[in-house]
Amino acid sequence: MLTGQTKFKFVFIGAGSSTFTMSLVGDILKEPALVEGHLALVDLDVSLLDEVCTAVGNLVAFAGRSFSVSKHVDFRECLEGADFVFLTYATGGYARWKSDITICTTHGVSQSVGDTIGPGGLIRTLRTIPVAVDIAREMEKRCPEAWIINYTNPEGAVCLALQKYTAIRSFGLCHGTPDMARWLAEKVFKVDPLRFHFRAGGVNHLTWFTEMSIDGKNVYPQLMDQLAASGMNAKEPVSTALYGVFGLFPAPGDRHVQEFFPFFMKERVLADMDLTWKNNDFVVVDGWRERSRALFDEIRIKQTGFDKFIAGSGETATHFMRALITGEPALEMVNVINRGYLEGVSDGIIVEVPTFVELFGLHPQTISTLPAGIAAKCDALGREYVLAVEAALTGDFNLALQALYLDPLGANCDYPEQLLKDLVKANLDVLPAYWA
Repeated sequence: MLTGQTKFKFVFIGAGSSTFTMSLVGDILKEPALVEGHLALVDLDVSLLDEVCTAVGNLVAFAGRSFSVSKHVDFRECLEGADFVFLTYATGGYARWKSDITICTTHGVSQSVGDTIGPGGLIRTLRTIPVAVDIAREMEKRCPEAWIINYTNPEGAVCLALQKYTAIRSFGLCHGTPDMARWLAEKVFKVDPLRFHFRAGGVNHLTWFTEMSIDGKNVYPQLMDQLAASGMNAKEPVSTALYGVFGLFPAPGDRHVQEFFPFFMKERVLADMDLTWKNNDFVVVDGWRERSRALFDEIRIKQTGFDKFIAGSGETATHFMRALITGEPALEMVNVINRGYLEGVSDGIIVEVPTFVELFGLHPQTISTLPAGIAAKCDALGREYVLAVEAALTGDFNLALQALYLDPLGANCDYPEQLLKDLVKANLDVLPAYWA
């Protein structure tokens, strides 16, 4: 237990996710329960790591907090004594993600994101899971009481692997559902988000609101009318259509949600509906990255703009830390292996549900039975991850191919087996040797 502890060691694996790392560090520096400690930054890109180390050092100095900073290429160097290990890495980097989309496109598969499901999500699983498990197994030897806080995608697959195949305590966080709840409050119902309360459950990047209320009053019956009145049905047409079909509103928005339903990713439908999120061309993502880089350089070079990070990122990792340290309960959406938490969905698969955390750890909450269609969808997706994770850890091509056959976007593929072969071949340099 962390009760009474005031000095903590944080390890950031994938610290080259510079703005995200800065945001998480900013959250740590503004959290009263985290008085002092050490920030160990890990990344394979040495030049970028140097830049991040400088920027983090500047941020710590501005905050006036007692945190030292170190940089490492090998995560094994800095695990001793760790309390919290953040996973924010992307095996193969940004260029590999772009390559995934290009290869999939040549095989007839469009993906609006390509980092969670679809063949893009599958190959990312194959190259990401072995690293996550390797980190956790090193932690079993060097810091067995530490917690992993996972932000690496595919979130569900990584959390399944960590919780099923290692003894390290972990939780996976995603801001998608609370962000959608805030969007519903502000844009649809036009109220302060603090008045809007919800429950949701499902799988990462496809959760479903089972309850929504304002000041304790159920407002779900008003949702469709409010979507139309606010014009937000046109902003999120796929999510609105799915609400009409399944009876619950999904999160975290069309960009992710539409990939789970292959009909929306067909070329004709993308054109007819004029969907905002078509096959990922990375124009928007490049723009996000450029703006993030400009903010990062402002702190690193000009030593200004610190308040933008100290103000708080909106991520919830420090809420969990505070709860584990002080006992002050927190309630957030967390990815955990289902053990009856999501009724109507098989046990043993990864789900995303509301979870309380306090001194003694995580306490996932049970969601009332989902509508049959939604439960079936979550179940199928969870079972696909079971196959994909096992394939990632064994190099079993046939298991990976089964996962692709089960994947929704596999239906849009011309020749799934050849696509998987092409993806594996293009990633041999970042896959375990057994794939060769």
